[in-house]
Amino acid sequence: MSVVILDGATIREFVEDEAAFDSAVRDWFAILDTNHDGLLSFSEMAGELSSLRVLETHFGVDDGAGRMGAEELVVLYRELFARFDHDGDGSVDMEEFRSEM
Repeated sequence: MSVVILDGATIREFVEDEAAFDSAVRDWFAILDTNHDGLLSFSEMAGELSSLRVLETHFGVDDGAGRMGAEELVVLYRELFARFDHDGDGSVDMEEFRSEM
């Protein structure tokens, strides 16, 4: 696994390159949409977050210090999902996903 550190200028340039940004968003959405219904469910997004283990690593679940338990992690996933689910219908469409990305 490699790690890439991005600075604010690099991220802004990427987002401002609308064709590249839209392509990346569409590709990532397609990867997350495991049932191919054109919507992301909580389980689809949480599954990806869990597989990346980013939150577990950065919020202390894996460090043995007990800073965050599994239940708290699910709450954090639900809060993150709610940020994407603008209309509160329990799913994230492409526009909601793009807006948050």
